[in-house]
Amino acid sequence: MINFDTLLEKVGAIGFCQILVCLLLSYDNIVGGFNSLITVFIAYEPDYRCRAPPLDNATVYPNLTESDILNLTTPYDKTSGTYDYCRKYGYNYTNCDGTLSCVNKSANQIQCDKGYWYDRSMFTETVVTQYNLVCQRSFLAPFSTSMFYVGMLIGSVLFGNVADRYGRKPTFIISAIFELCSMVGCTFSTSVEMYTVFRTLVAGFHYGTTIATFVYIMEIVGSKYRTLFGIIYQIAFTLGFMIVGGLAYNWRNWHKTMFMVTILSTPLVAIAVLIPESPRWLFAMEKDKKGMEVTKRMARLNKVILTDEDWDEAGEKKLLPGESAIKYSVLDLFKNRGIRFTTFNVMFNWFVNSFVYYGISLNAGSLAGDIFVNNTLNGVFELASYVALLLVMNRLGRRLLLSVMLVISGLGLLASVVVNEYAGDNHTLVTLGVVFAFIAKFGISGSFAIIYIYTTELYPTVVRSNGLGTGSVASRIGGITAPYVISLQTLYRWLPNVIFGVFALVAGALSLTFQETNGKPMMETIEQAEVFYKTGIVVDLNQILDKNSIRNDGDFRSETEGCDNLGFQQQKNVYPEINTVAQNLGSSSEC
Repeated sequence: MINFDTLLEKVGAIGFCQILVCLLLSYDNIVGGFNSLITVFIAYEPDYRCRAPPLDNATVYPNLTESDILNLTTPYDKTSGTYDYCRKYGYNYTNCDGTLSCVNKSANQIQCDKGYWYDRSMFTETVVTQYNLVCQRSFLAPFSTSMFYVGMLIGSVLFGNVADRYGRKPTFIISAIFELCSMVGCTFSTSVEMYTVFRTLVAGFHYGTTIATFVYIMEIVGSKYRTLFGIIYQIAFTLGFMIVGGLAYNWRNWHKTMFMVTILSTPLVAIAVLIPESPRWLFAMEKDKKGMEVTKRMARLNKVILTDEDWDEAGEKKLLPGESAIKYSVLDLFKNRGIRFTTFNVMFNWFVNSFVYYGISLNAGSLAGDIFVNNTLNGVFELASYVALLLVMNRLGRRLLLSVMLVISGLGLLASVVVNEYAGDNHTLVTLGVVFAFIAKFGISGSFAIIYIYTTELYPTVVRSNGLGTGSVASRIGGITAPYVISLQTLYRWLPNVIFGVFALVAGALSLTFQETNGKPMMETIEQAEVFYKTGIVVDLNQILDKNSIRNDGDFRSETEGCDNLGFQQQKNVYPEINTVAQNLGSSSEC
């Protein structure tokens, strides 16, 4: 098996090829931004009430305002200070002939027997207004949103394994084609059931493209530049949902907004076809001939010539007797203590990041102010978070910064709760509460970007997509849960943000138990990873097996040349050496 890290040093850790591929693959996350947060607009719930003809007919009652109609037709609860928009007074409306003598507020209250009136001043049609997802059908709105994240969960489980077994490129192509077809189906949906099914499919197939593209980017750049390229990928997501805000502002009918989003997503299929397979994956799977072809193409684009000496230096790695290209699965993430503990911690961190991120983002419509302005400000704060990460992430490392960002988000949410509870009609305090909410968005956006990058670095090549997929499974559970937690604000306005804030603080504390990966080469094998989880050092397994690098004082070099792609059947032979080295390093490790 050829060592791709050695070749990467020759080809260039960053060059024209990596920049071009990164920009092309990042378009996938623009599409992700389109689809993930488009429901803020297309599933917007406007003000509504029961239809009450002819009282709400402007021809018969031209002088009645909407406030007048609401007062004449809709029961008012003096205790809570709110109208019951799902009921109306049950007097005989057919007697209303231009006068108000027909009005009888003492009449029995009845459900909306004539349908609903919606305020269409912002959107002419949304999923909520077209399918009447209010009152008895109101549960279908958060259900359809949650099903989107169920789709992501399914995609995480399915495509993480597919990408590791069959390659990044086939996963990208298949997922992109079916994602686009599902978006077409969603655009022309004629029922809430049809809409929900296609949204679920969009999410599932999109996560196939996400796993393939993000892992690919992390595999072809040097460790020094993983932060830069990872953040660029996340910036694309932010640009996606900011663009959707502009589309929704221009096209106020949800079908037209979805149609424009679908049109803008079509280049994704062409990109999937044009991009070659990841050379790191090809070498890890011992497809050396194809891997060499792709690597030579990278070198040409970077204007570098690979010599025979370069290939000899990359060399054929030593393999244990009987070792061959082994197929790995998600089960390999739980077979050994180190990777198992890391996986559970990664899953919880992904769950919290998604839970809090979508809890804040999907609730943007409830913030004081204009929905389009708030969406833009959400994007601005995300971009500011990414800029901050670019400036400090390589200096502070992944672990500390992940923890800090989660704590900022948690404290921001709890502060917004306190301020909002005492704000009342005080405009200054209302604005301050919104500011704290945006600070929380700043923190959670940063931590979400970090955990993407961090996860790809915490796992070796042979299970990297599985690791990212497993984290994503937990993330989607967070996304599924978030809409229902948001709905708790109808009972206690402060409760959702308290829940989100507490989870963020707990995840921030647990983040400190990860090993630091900043500036370290990517691991290739599970055995290599097990040593890293114990010591925080990326070791050369060939040197361990040869016992040539173990010095008398128990120290040895941290390199990656010649990392073996070992399977679990070799663990009994290998792990005694690994454990010895790990124990020797344990006393001197800084991690």
